[in-house]
Amino acid sequence: MTLHILSPGSLLRPFLATCLIVISSLLNHTALAQTPFTTQVDEELLRQVFPAASSFSAKAGEPPVFTAYGTSQGSEPPPVLGYVFQTSDLPPEEIGFSAPIEVLVGLDNSATVTAIKVLDYHESFRSSRGDFMGGPVFHGQFRQKPLSDDFRVGRDIDGVSRATITSWATTRGVYNAARRVAAVYLPDSGVTAQADDAERVRTILEPLSWQDMLDTGLIRQLKHDYPDGTQLTLSMTYMGNEVLGEILVGLDAYSTAERAASARFDDGRLFLVGIAGNASDPFRQERLSITQGDTVYPMPRLRTVYAGSANAGKIAEMENGTFAVAMVLDPAMDFSQPFTVYYDPENGQPPASADVEILGVQRNLALGQEVPDPNAQLAADSGSDTNWVRVAGLIAILSLVTLTFWRKSAKLRWVTLSATLVYLGFVTGGFLSVSHITNTINLGPSMILSDTPLLIMVLFTLITTLIWGRIFCSTVCPFGALQDFITRLSPKRWQITVPAHIHDKAIYLKYAFLGLIVVMAIVQGSVSIFQYFEPFGTLFFYSTSLVLWAILIAILLASVVIKRFYCRYVCPLGAALGVLSLISLKRIKRVPQCTACKVCEHSCPTGAIRREAIDFKECVRCDVCEAKLIQRAGVCRHSVESLQLRGVIARG
Repeated sequence: MTLHILSPGSLLRPFLATCLIVISSLLNHTALAQTPFTTQVDEELLRQVFPAASSFSAKAGEPPVFTAYGTSQGSEPPPVLGYVFQTSDLPPEEIGFSAPIEVLVGLDNSATVTAIKVLDYHESFRSSRGDFMGGPVFHGQFRQKPLSDDFRVGRDIDGVSRATITSWATTRGVYNAARRVAAVYLPDSGVTAQADDAERVRTILEPLSWQDMLDTGLIRQLKHDYPDGTQLTLSMTYMGNEVLGEILVGLDAYSTAERAASARFDDGRLFLVGIAGNASDPFRQERLSITQGDTVYPMPRLRTVYAGSANAGKIAEMENGTFAVAMVLDPAMDFSQPFTVYYDPENGQPPASADVEILGVQRNLALGQEVPDPNAQLAADSGSDTNWVRVAGLIAILSLVTLTFWRKSAKLRWVTLSATLVYLGFVTGGFLSVSHITNTINLGPSMILSDTPLLIMVLFTLITTLIWGRIFCSTVCPFGALQDFITRLSPKRWQITVPAHIHDKAIYLKYAFLGLIVVMAIVQGSVSIFQYFEPFGTLFFYSTSLVLWAILIAILLASVVIKRFYCRYVCPLGAALGVLSLISLKRIKRVPQCTACKVCEHSCPTGAIRREAIDFKECVRCDVCEAKLIQRAGVCRHSVESLQLRGVIARG
């Protein structure tokens, strides 16, 4: 028997050949999934994402799609099977690690994704990892995937290893674009109902400020006072839905929190916790826990995720806010029932707690219920007894205001001021605010048209301002009434007259404030700042913000020494009405005696009069000067001829 000794080279060659065969077969297997790195779509690519189609139309429509057709039967036109679209045609695109990701998507008539194809992407680590998005495993998860699924990486979609951000952007880009296409081309698919729910949530929640949500119980607060006098404040609300996340913390922060949560847990809804205060002991998320009934749900560090720096969305209005986290609620919890959140300072003090109940549209979303149409609800509310009582009360107040304006009676005016301060201020809070202007900019006139008392107030204010000037500021505004009472009750020796050269410049501050608020509403509608310029909301809605109370107290103290300080220099709504009053039809009469008299000038609460001249945009139609003219309380008690003889006024 002959023994043949094989050399290393002879062993290596068959091994290398085998490896090459395996690699070649793998490459051939993945060829269909290989990313073409192109934005140009041809029929071959269309067939890859919609293989059941026999033909495709050219790209057309809004949003633009390729229509997928089946095989025609006889003389019948070919049936429409669905649509193919590029995510780049439906902005805004989701951003991956470095840039948007171009995806081709097929969607059939049942609102089911047939397949996807990543066309092109420019991630910074593609050069080192190769075409990591071109593999068949990631793409395969989207075949025959209905839009009713969550499309969440880490839950119903497995991401590409070490490419979570890119996987997330691709998945959300496909989902969001497909929903928009389905809403237009497949109106009976059920996707439209989801879009309607999201729009209704925005309509209901976006007009509300952070403080409004606190006042109505949509946000609950937990406060803990430390022995050294510092305090930790936790503001908590349900955030288990994308539209809620966008409204509360902004889409970027919500997406970051949702990515982290879905990577750790297969299920669970996000519950926002905003951290504020000046606590000497830093907030520790593992000190949180939840109790519902007899069940305790601890919150280990792993079960809380970072939710942004509290600089976007409603949470940006949180007083002294620093950052936010989100608790991933246990799916075993019953979201229809209240629960208690605890924070244990672990310093010997008992845990602080707050009872929480998910309310309103957040409750609808948490329970998977249809969100009620706010316009229908408002229409129903407008027919309720309570609403008509408010309408009747408002009409009575406005009738009293009108009577006061015509009678020019000082006693009647004080009665009217008392009524507006109590009823419109403390009872109903039914006064106007610059927020009504900003919300109309963002939401359109429907928010006014659907609220009968508000519509009446707006119409009365606009009509009276266009005809006579700022009657609203005179006797309808409860904060204006409060300032008049402060002036009435303050010792005269405390009151000062602002030098004319300072006053003439300072009055334009309120116009600057108005411009700032309106620009912010247009550019950054989710951020509300008007509450810092309208302290009457702090007073009449009982704000819990120390900063807003400090602003209110400062303005009230200034009103003690300067008549109607707020109306003169701060009020943005007064500035808006001042601009409108520039075209008022009927203004206060002046007589020749006014050129020699300063009685009205000294009595004007807003400094709008200089002898015979009236700065009408600053006039609040308080009736003081008109009443003096009627009563001839100044130089006007003398005839022009007698004043000319005495040389008090010049001859014409």
